[in-house]
Amino acid sequence: MLIKKQIWCLVILLTSLAGNAQQNYRFKANITIKEKRIDGKFNLTKGTLYYDINTRKAVYDISFPAKTLIIITDTAYISITNGKRTSSKSNKSFLDFSLFNLCLTGKLDYYGLKGSPYTITKTEKEDSMIITTWSPPNKLRKTKGKIKVSSINKKLFGLISYDPKGTIISKQFFEDYVTIKNLIIPTKVICFIYYGKAKSTQITEFKNMVINETGNDNMYNHILD
Repeated sequence: MLIKKQIWCLVILLTSLAGNAQQNYRFKANITIKEKRIDGKFNLTKGTLYYDINTRKAVYDISFPAKTLIIITDTAYISITNGKRTSSKSNKSFLDFSLFNLCLTGKLDYYGLKGSPYTITKTEKEDSMIITTWSPPNKLRKTKGKIKVSSINKKLFGLISYDPKGTIISKQFFEDYVTIKNLIIPTKVICFIYYGKAKSTQITEFKNMVINETGNDNMYNHILD
């Protein structure tokens, strides 16, 4: 359950990019997730992520704290540890708004919100920073809150999500950008999730990123028995 929560936070975190979605179809990276929970305890997760946009399957090969294989599709979240398999439901939006899918499809600019039911309701400028507020349609305002997206020099800087009452529920910050092929990608993402007056912190780092890797087909399209 802990790894699932960490990956869910990782998934909602975004990666910046510029590029052609038809040219970029695979994303691979070594990932390290450092977490401080609301109870003050620390967790560390390490592994490798494989994602192919054509197969719509994300595979996490976790090496620490326990050897675990996690496969996420449009309908299922499957975890295999020591031969024991557990599964739960997923949905299409899980992958649609994942960092790796947004990276490959070029939808990071506004958190993938262009073309969604959300609309821009305010735009501000603070020095070199552009802050755009996106609001849900009326029919979703009982369950969804606004989202603020900030960028500097056309690179995603931060993201603040609110609940319907206007309370901040999470903040994400994107740092240490690198360019791989034609993609501009942050290698460090800091996430704060708020639970009333308490909060958890998660730092995700990406290393050895590969775009459009050839080979390793067994990982990108892992076949379950």
